[in-house]
Amino acid sequence: MKCGRHHVCHSNAVDCVCPLIECDDRTRVCSITGLVLREVRHSREEFSDCVVCPDSGSCKNMGTATVVYEEVLHAAQGLLCSRAARECRENENAKQTQRLCNHMLRQMKHFKLVCPGQQPNVCVILGLAISQEKYWRFIEQASDELVRKAAQAVHECMVAMLRRGLKITPGTRTRDLVCGLLYMLKHGLFYHERMILSHIPEVERCLPHENKVEAYFGVSSKVICMTENEVKLIFRESFQG
Repeated sequence: MKCGRHHVCHSNAVDCVCPLIECDDRTRVCSITGLVLREVRHSREEFSDCVVCPDSGSCKNMGTATVVYEEVLHAAQGLLCSRAARECRENENAKQTQRLCNHMLRQMKHFKLVCPGQQPNVCVILGLAISQEKYWRFIEQASDELVRKAAQAVHECMVAMLRRGLKITPGTRTRDLVCGLLYMLKHGLFYHERMILSHIPEVERCLPHENKVEAYFGVSSKVICMTENEVKLIFRESFQG
């Protein structure tokens, strides 16, 4: 939009150079032309990241032609207890163990320089070594019961999304959704006391690190964030519609 020959309003806030006025509803308007800037807003209170695991029965018998429980279970097993998962767990745990050993050796050398002739306290040395990195997580082996529980929760959520118009094709699409939903099980998800995804924090301890998913499983790490955004969008439109 042009106002005379000297002022141009851009449609996005990034390129905007207009003198802006903020209205009562928090919209921003150009004071010269009256153009309202297009903005995307997110409510912090819309979703909560803590839910109670439901006592309802399994959803795996609610058969659909598109989302098959066995396919979801197979995808979950691939990320939690397959040969690739075992290789990822062993390699990444070995790397973290080696880093921890290196930190301990450096702390021991430092102790000898500062306190020559004295006996070090191993617990203190270990604590100092661990404090050198903010995040330590050794990947645990998932039990069959945990895998089935996680697959059931993911399947219930996918069936609910299917009922709300999401198209889920077998193969890569299902695998990507299962991968993203498994990482969401850490906190679970519900909307205004409506349970959307169960809260199973134990799953996180068995999942590979997010930045290693592509290297070991061929799944882009972007899938995790994209799935979370897609799930929230689908249920938000469904409940508000």
